[in-house]
Amino acid sequence: MALAKQAVDISFGEGLDTKTDPFRVPLGKFLALENSIFLKGKRLQKRNGYGALTSLPDTSSTFLTTFNGDLTAIGMSFQAYSSSANLWVNQGYIQPIGLSTLSLVKNNTNQSYADSAIAPNGLVCTVYIDQNPSSLSNVVYRYKIDDSETGQSIIAPTLLTTTDGTAGAPRVFVFNSQFIIVYTRIISAAYHLSFIAVSTSNPSSVTSPVDIANSYVQSTYTAFDGIVANGNLYIGWNGLSTTTKLTYIQPNLQVVLAKTVDASHAAPMISLATDLSSGVVWVSYWSNSTNNGYAVAVDKNMNSVLAATQIISSVTITNLTSYAQSGSLSFYFGVTNAYGYDSSIPSTYLDKNTISQAGSVGSASVVRRSVDLASKAFAINGVVYFLAAYQSPYQPTFYILDSSGHILAQLAYQNGGGYLLHGLPSVNLSGNVASVAYLLKDLVIPVNKNTNVPSGSQTAGVFTQTGISLASFSFLNSNITSAEIGNNLNVSGGFLWGYDGYAPVEQNFFLYPDSVEVQTSTSGGNLAADTYYYQVTYEWTDNQGNAFKSAPSIPVSVTTTGATSSNTINFPYLRLTYKTANPVKIVIYRWSTNQQTYYAITSITTPILNSVTSDAGSFADTLADASILGNPILYTTGGVLENTAGPAFDDVFLFDDRLWGIDSEDKNLLWFSKQVIEATPLEMSQYQTFYVAPNIGAQGNTGPLKCGFAMDDKAILFKASAINYFNGTGPDATGANSQYSQPIFVTSTVGCSNPNSIVFQPQGLMFEFSSQAGNQIWLLGRDLSTSYIGAPVENLTANATVESAVNIPGTNQIRFAMSSGITLMYDYFYGQWGTFTNVPAISSTVFEGVQAFLNNQGQVFQETPGVYLDGSSPVLMSFTTSWANLAGLQGYERAYYFYLMGTYATPHKLNVQIAYDYAAFPSSFTVIAPSNYAPTYGQSTPYGQELVYGTSLTLEQWRVFLTQQRCQSFQITINELYDPSWGVQAGAGFTLSGLNLIVGLKKGYRPIKAAHSVGTS
Repeated sequence: MALAKQAVDISFGEGLDTKTDPFRVPLGKFLALENSIFLKGKRLQKRNGYGALTSLPDTSSTFLTTFNGDLTAIGMSFQAYSSSANLWVNQGYIQPIGLSTLSLVKNNTNQSYADSAIAPNGLVCTVYIDQNPSSLSNVVYRYKIDDSETGQSIIAPTLLTTTDGTAGAPRVFVFNSQFIIVYTRIISAAYHLSFIAVSTSNPSSVTSPVDIANSYVQSTYTAFDGIVANGNLYIGWNGLSTTTKLTYIQPNLQVVLAKTVDASHAAPMISLATDLSSGVVWVSYWSNSTNNGYAVAVDKNMNSVLAATQIISSVTITNLTSYAQSGSLSFYFGVTNAYGYDSSIPSTYLDKNTISQAGSVGSASVVRRSVDLASKAFAINGVVYFLAAYQSPYQPTFYILDSSGHILAQLAYQNGGGYLLHGLPSVNLSGNVASVAYLLKDLVIPVNKNTNVPSGSQTAGVFTQTGISLASFSFLNSNITSAEIGNNLNVSGGFLWGYDGYAPVEQNFFLYPDSVEVQTSTSGGNLAADTYYYQVTYEWTDNQGNAFKSAPSIPVSVTTTGATSSNTINFPYLRLTYKTANPVKIVIYRWSTNQQTYYAITSITTPILNSVTSDAGSFADTLADASILGNPILYTTGGVLENTAGPAFDDVFLFDDRLWGIDSEDKNLLWFSKQVIEATPLEMSQYQTFYVAPNIGAQGNTGPLKCGFAMDDKAILFKASAINYFNGTGPDATGANSQYSQPIFVTSTVGCSNPNSIVFQPQGLMFEFSSQAGNQIWLLGRDLSTSYIGAPVENLTANATVESAVNIPGTNQIRFAMSSGITLMYDYFYGQWGTFTNVPAISSTVFEGVQAFLNNQGQVFQETPGVYLDGSSPVLMSFTTSWANLAGLQGYERAYYFYLMGTYATPHKLNVQIAYDYAAFPSSFTVIAPSNYAPTYGQSTPYGQELVYGTSLTLEQWRVFLTQQRCQSFQITINELYDPSWGVQAGAGFTLSGLNLIVGLKKGYRPIKAAHSVGTS
């Protein structure tokens, strides 16, 4: 008997569903949906294409954003796009760096030196100089082993010798699955250079000490060094009788007979480097007997490649390191010479020279003034870097520099451990991450900057309990965030960058003026007898007219005795800065007993301009009190908080008209700026921080902060698996009257570690949550409820990361650029998901009201409404329906044909593929070739040959017969086809309004082969 035919309408109003069992996905949902958008309910329509803009000059850019509406790309340079000229303009150097820290040693004694090595299994061995608890005036050498990810102690601090350390400093290397610790032993009053080996897989397994040399001359400097190269561990040291020695340890831990590489010069300061391209080992050293520096090159067997050759002459250096590549050695060294006016504050230079394997010596040049070395040199992608230290009683700080002197990161602001005169720590490399041990002081009493009460001593900070931490710097960092406020684009990284449309620079200043001095004379001026106080600031006006002011210097005083006195103020120039094209001003303010306000005494029209190539300047103050009335007053007058540069930030975001940032060194700490009002710049202060405890609520420790975002009147704080928030308004300029609430717990079920995945839409914040099941996209509602909004695209997010998320104006679309190369589109009006293919974005933003994206080739594309080309490639729609199993999961049906209905827009073909009975691949194929294309009358050749007078027909209907009518299920895949030989540009193609299935249900189940049946009937 013939089956009654039934029509089953399939509406296109459901979007993707990859969460449900694919055999159970309801009709109307799709298992695949590409390049479709939902401008009308229950209709599929092709997305716009993306036109290519001019490619970036290089491929280093990883982050795309806008500033003042202009497109901006950030990599190892700051590129601004000119729409009118269709070109990218290089606005200057920038390299955002990620930073994290881990405490290694902290106790009641002080550490004065550290070196570390990280094994492939993640264990870190730290060797250090420690105070001897039984006699704090003496020191001992210890080592300890920790987990470099969690900080879990594996081996407690262990003595290397039972004798108080009096010679050299220990070093540690990872070699042949062991930590090799090289140190000095005193045996029968003689110095021996020795080593022990600690298994990286079983750290409790330690060898007995083995001698490297029993003729070692210890030094307070770096009297020995080592490097792993050519499958060996090379050790160079300061030998007896003014000699420099070299040997290597083989994988079996046998020490090869030492070789004298220089028989004429001692090496109380030594550095080893290897040229990876040739295996040549370089020994560079400085001799205190000649004040000259030398270099020797040998092959892997210590045969001479270059005899001892002088690199630098007649200079006393404080530290040295070296790096070799492409047949040349770069020799970096610190030089100290005192300010002319203050011998207690050193003015340090970091210099460089080069030498080739042929012995050609370059000319020494200054890399950067005011810093000294704090680590060995290392290279990533051929660029040489090192940790440097700025040392002063007031603001000791570390910086990462490259060999050109660029500043990349700031570490331990005002509580760095300073120079390491006993040796430079090694840098551990893992991909683009560099890790180094450093000394960190606890600041227990801050610097005294009493600006309103002149009496009392103005003192430096008081530090205690120096400890050891491990800093890890992530170079070529793509986890950049930015926030536009205060007429600047503020960019996260190794420090807070600011971009004013002209050049990227440090936000505010790395340092304030320290070591200011005043001298008085009884002649040459109009100063009356009085007590005067002076403070100095660095000040700078950016391209937007913002006036930035540093923290003021420590007040210094002088008492004059005559009526015609003059005072000379000596001050340091700011040598650590990117603000060079538009120079910084040095502004001096004066307070006196008779005029108790700090007024500027330097000229506005002819200011003192900074010099990065000079150390210090001076200014003669001759002005009477009456002459400076009406001049600008010091901005901290009245208790206004002083301004400081922000630290390294993991993430920056906006809330309450302020910039907020997550401190990279203390990830439970938020910094926030002063309130930004009209005509004021962004101003951070170290006194404005907000602590978020890791154990808010009753859920235990939920970990550190990862990112933040504003929603309504709340600042949402994301952790990896938890969400908190706070609200309220912040303090005034003096830091008082804050109305911020305490952090409030929301959930410990989900969280977010990816700030670039957070996007606001009318229902709340969408974000990526990384779970054990893979990455997921969730929604935090405006009522603070959470929902798994990304469930329908779970298969597409689980093994991919959100690179960026944008809300497209004028649409209902959120677009998530995924690391897999696709873009997920969510329509929040219809609640439907789809995918965009051929959009391999690594970062995207909204530019001129549409989406622009950057790919990993340095190409930038912008959405082009009404154009359906991605560059030169056509945008093609496709979809795969769910399985049509109308008689149930294993029912039996007869499917006769289906109708396809939509509208025609431009020439296209449709490839229709049908799979049956849950088969993995389709078994029937049909191509639909619409014939209703007709150009406007008069456009054809010859004239008048159009199929239809006027414009094209719009209705498109097709009937498609199934080749296997009897089945338990079938699935339809439709791919749009385009052929450039048609002679027309790919266009909108078509829209689809749905499918109408014509079926008949035959039985309640489908017969199954006997071979697939089991049991007894």
